Amino acid sequence: CCCCRCCCCCCCRCCCCCCCRCCRRGLKLDVADEEMDNKYREPFFNFYDDRLMGLEWSKQPNPELTCQFFRLLALCHTVIPEGPPIPEQIRYEAESPDEAALVVAAKVFGFFLVKRSNTIITVRERLPDGVRETEYEILNILEFNSTRKRMSVIIRTSDNKIILYCKGADTVIYERLDRKHALNEQLKEITLQHMEEFGSAGLRTLCLAYTELDPKFYDEWNERFIEAKLSMEDRTAKVDAVGEQVEKNLRLLGCTAIEDKLQEGVPQCIKTLAQAGIRMWVLTGDKMVSRQGLGRLSRAYNIHLAAMIA
Repeated sequence: CCCCRCCCCCCCRCCCCCCCRCCRRGLKLDVADEEMDNKYREPFFNFYDDRLMGLEWSKQPNPELTCQFFRLLALCHTVIPEGPPIPEQIRYEAESPDEAALVVAAKVFGFFLVKRSNTIITVRERLPDGVRETEYEILNILEFNSTRKRMSVIIRTSDNKIILYCKGADTVIYERLDRKHALNEQLKEITLQHMEEFGSAGLRTLCLAYTELDPKFYDEWNERFIEAKLSMEDRTAKVDAVGEQVEKNLRLLGCTAIEDKLQEGVPQCIKTLAQAGIRMWVLTGDKMVSRQGLGRLSRAYNIHLAAMIA
């Protein structure tokens, strides 16, 4: 019963996260804001914050963190761009609508995924000093699974830095944060607060973080990673174990929230079915606060349905 997703991003501003100003909580935007909002709205994206749109994010405190936030959205995924490299015409083939929503969000914020090969991702970045196309070498992809609850990509930048970008559940990201990094402590509390707010509204959340890797450490780790990938026994377990060795000392960037929009009439349909004495079950892997928000949106809670929590 779900249709398009709209993306709500929170990124670093004054060492905190920015919540969206939209109709998600029943707050009506001013007419001027609606006109500006329409300028940026497109499929998979329905978000507006005048502190972030255009290049306004670069005028906020800690613009480098915000830049890394958007860059992560443009790089940490398995999305394939198709069609002409024009923002209005390009199409993204993604494993899930959520991944597509985050890549579209990066494009709107000025980090446009243009093309991708097995080894190179090209991003057209709109920065304060101008627009440039940057190639990032894909070194490794640590895939998401239900055990890891996160995904990471390791890339080499044009200035030969090795960066690991990671996105995943707040619990797995928080336990891998660098305790010596001062901004982590400032960001953890406000990010967690916003994730709880988004979860209560029925949105699915992800935590974003990154770290720069020492080249010598990376070379040694990559040998172990290749060995694990080629293993004929317990390959998945070995790859996950090696991944643990590199996904650490992360620097928190913020979080994202994505809405599953119910099709028109779904809440009314659920209510009518319940009134007819028909029992319904909803299976979801979302965390508790998101389940409760979805229950309220679908009117499941309003009709006293029992919730089974696995």
